[in-house]
Amino acid sequence: MKSRTTARFWHQFEKLPAEIRRSASHTYEIWRNDPWYPSLHFKRVGNRLPVWSVRIDHRWRALAHREADGTFVWFWIGPHDEYDRLIGGSDD
Repeated sequence: MKSRTTARFWHQFEKLPAEIRRSASHTYEIWRNDPWYPSLHFKRVGNRLPVWSVRIDHRWRALAHREADGTFVWFWIGPHDEYDRLIGGSDD
């Protein structure tokens, strides 16, 4: 799958604890090879916009939107409670 990130994503990424940055990088490598790998919980979330979520671990998520050409644009990474507020409820 094609993907890219926003400057906002990298700004948030740099603020994460080192352990979570490592987990996020590992998660991305798995996603690149198999986005449907079960532990990733990669899915469309939210009711208003076509936003996709990937699970970094039980407390951290990343969000992307999908462009018309199929490219996923990762725009947010952070804790699950903030994720819930962004997408409007708990999904997993």
